[in-house]
Amino acid sequence: MALKIFSPGARLRRKTKAHLDAYASPSLAFFLLIMLSSAIATLGLIINNSSVVIGAMVVAPLITPIFGFSLSLLIFQLKQMLSTSLMLLSGTLLAIAIAALLGFLLSLLDGQPVSLTPEILAQTKPNLAFFLVALFSGIAGAYAYSKPDKLASVAGIAISVALIPPLAVCGIGIVLSEWQLVSQSLLLYGFNLAGICLGSIIVFLFLGFGKEASLSQE
Repeated sequence: MALKIFSPGARLRRKTKAHLDAYASPSLAFFLLIMLSSAIATLGLIINNSSVVIGAMVVAPLITPIFGFSLSLLIFQLKQMLSTSLMLLSGTLLAIAIAALLGFLLSLLDGQPVSLTPEILAQTKPNLAFFLVALFSGIAGAYAYSKPDKLASVAGIAISVALIPPLAVCGIGIVLSEWQLVSQSLLLYGFNLAGICLGSIIVFLFLGFGKEASLSQE
């Protein structure tokens, strides 16, 4: 047992879990970044500027609670699973609400509904390719969180998978009463969530999580 506790693999697992635990509870910064990223994404989608949309994806902090949820699911920690689930749900609803509010205000100021730009429509076409991008992003992101010297790569990983843009499109769709837009953007968001979760679970299994009911029993 002592060898297991002090083995490099066990230390790596504890460090990875400790790092993700730090993000398992919602904070003011988390919600502030969600609001900012949703606002930036909404504006980028409306003005049809992909660079602005990419900037919003860098700001968005949603990917970390997804990793936390995957890990808590794998090691059966119900409290953390509930906490990260609530973070994801509240962050998701907040992003949609901010996009809807901004879309409504812009429509009101312009005197006409928001136009459906190519950037908006691009977030309504879920397919296998989007899922695979999310899967590989989940693998890369979970690996980065397990290696402190690789954490700088997480921003680039966040860019590769669209989490906030589909939610912004959902908010815009609600304002326009375009319910197909809403359903398709949410479907894309679900694809991305599933892909990231699966990818991160693969990495956490490779690191040795799940062999015990919880790390406290190591």
